[in-house]
Amino acid sequence: MNKKYFGARLQEDGKCSFRIFAPLAQDVKIKVQRQQEFIEEMIPAKYGFYETTLEKISSGDQYSFVLDNGLNMPDPASQWQPIGQSNYSTIVNHHLFDWKGDIFSGMPMSEMIIYEAHVALFSPEKNFKGIISRLRHLKELGINTLQLMPVAQFSGFRGWGYDTVYPYAVHSPYGTPEELKELVRQCHLNEIAVILDVSFGSIIPVDSLAPSYPPFFSSKHNAPKGRALNFDEKYSYGVREFYIQCALSWLRDYRVDGLRIKDTDHIFDQTPVHFLEELSARIKDFAKENNRTCVLINGDKRNSLRPVLSPEEGGYGLDALYNEDFYCALQSRVTGSCDGPLKDYSDPARMVSAMQYGFAYRGEISDHYLRLQGRNKSELSGCKFIVYSQGHEESDAHDSKCRIIEKSGFEAAKLSAGATLLSPYIPIIFMGDEYGETAPFNFFTDEDCDASVSKCHLNWQNIKSDQGQAMLRLYRKLLKVRKEHPTIHEPCRSRCQVQEIAPGVILIFRNPTSGDRKYAAVVFNFGKEKTECKVAEYLPDGVWTTELYSAEKTFAGTASPLPGILPQNEAIQLAGQSFALFLYSELNVRTENIALE
Repeated sequence: MNKKYFGARLQEDGKCSFRIFAPLAQDVKIKVQRQQEFIEEMIPAKYGFYETTLEKISSGDQYSFVLDNGLNMPDPASQWQPIGQSNYSTIVNHHLFDWKGDIFSGMPMSEMIIYEAHVALFSPEKNFKGIISRLRHLKELGINTLQLMPVAQFSGFRGWGYDTVYPYAVHSPYGTPEELKELVRQCHLNEIAVILDVSFGSIIPVDSLAPSYPPFFSSKHNAPKGRALNFDEKYSYGVREFYIQCALSWLRDYRVDGLRIKDTDHIFDQTPVHFLEELSARIKDFAKENNRTCVLINGDKRNSLRPVLSPEEGGYGLDALYNEDFYCALQSRVTGSCDGPLKDYSDPARMVSAMQYGFAYRGEISDHYLRLQGRNKSELSGCKFIVYSQGHEESDAHDSKCRIIEKSGFEAAKLSAGATLLSPYIPIIFMGDEYGETAPFNFFTDEDCDASVSKCHLNWQNIKSDQGQAMLRLYRKLLKVRKEHPTIHEPCRSRCQVQEIAPGVILIFRNPTSGDRKYAAVVFNFGKEKTECKVAEYLPDGVWTTELYSAEKTFAGTASPLPGILPQNEAIQLAGQSFALFLYSELNVRTENIALE
């Protein structure tokens, strides 16, 4: 099969190539709307594709396909649907945008500090321009990667975006293709990478695209929202290529730096080369050819290693995976909730395991899913895990207290920030958490009233409050330490030792790979009451200085400050739901040298 793009591809000379996968059609025509409509037969190619090239086509021209003399049908690979799910698609000229100044070539997974945002709820403007207006805030915070919840055209006007209808097209209420490109360009000028959240495991059928669907849906697999996509049955080669070219389009035409694929466990594929492996290989080839770094992130709730193992190890070669285990264990410890999947994490050992190994479940039976979760000896490097304290799942629908700060309070929110940002993994900050936003993030669609959706918008005035400023100071301090301290900066799980040194008190000791003794230690009190513990007993001998204490006045806490130097033989008192960071001091090395002399 000739692996070419799908849909319409406008060249600089005004010629436009059109291509559609329609293996069950006997006759395919294309209609183009300019000053007047004209129609032309498309040429059948191998394996069920139809192609043609037309001249004098301009950006903004509209077109549609007609299969077997039926009704006008938009392009399934449309890149622009400015008037919604209509009978026509709109031509986009990707040669017109001026990428001036953008020489950004991507960022390795191990360096990323990710900030996740929903375009419509992030800013008062509710669009791409609104995010641009806040890039300075993200830069000063210490963010170097922006992850956008889905921006592909989805069902309806508003929603979370996972109900994808046109996987190639920019969701028109958020802005134009050029405005998305300008957001990416501005991010790159600020040395911020951009990742898009995409849904390749399902598609929402609409009547206008019905003639194109028969080869796209599986006859033997079902997904939670209906029929699964066809990745391994008859005609699956066209469906696989459709989504591979979709991924390449976002990387090539919009210069995004990576994709996070939601619910990859809904991609059912029994072919010798799994779709994800093929996708990963093709994107790596693209990145190499264009001297770029492009990452693929896996969203899968099974604790499966295969997506992020190399093909030589029997894996698919993706770069990292969303670690829902860490999120659930943290939520359970901080909020005390045992609802839904959180009932699996009531055992305190789950948090220790999540911090030590990445996964809380490593081959045990899940009481929630009633299946084996993960596998024993599931050791992966730290940069293969993405961890977060604030998640969003449709099961959280209409829960007015979805944020930790609302569920358990300000101190618990600070504790969660420390557990995430000081972990040996890649962290994600959910929009607004950096200043203690209290607005919920409920699941919503067009069917929800304006008031229900409006209360989910970020209230940027909260950043000016005393509490907002204190939380912002904490996040900036944590991200500064993560950037500058070599041991904390390195997402290295194998040089991390985690233990519960008292009920509810977890200590993380981190050892650098460089061998220069730049140790770091973090102690977390997940209990709600203050506690005393002799932290130094569990650490190498030497001078340990207190770098940060979440309960101190600087961060709007009420506890007494910790000693500047951690006492060797005495206990320290930690406030309830607090954490403290200690760094090994070079003073100890100098003292030893003097003694030897």
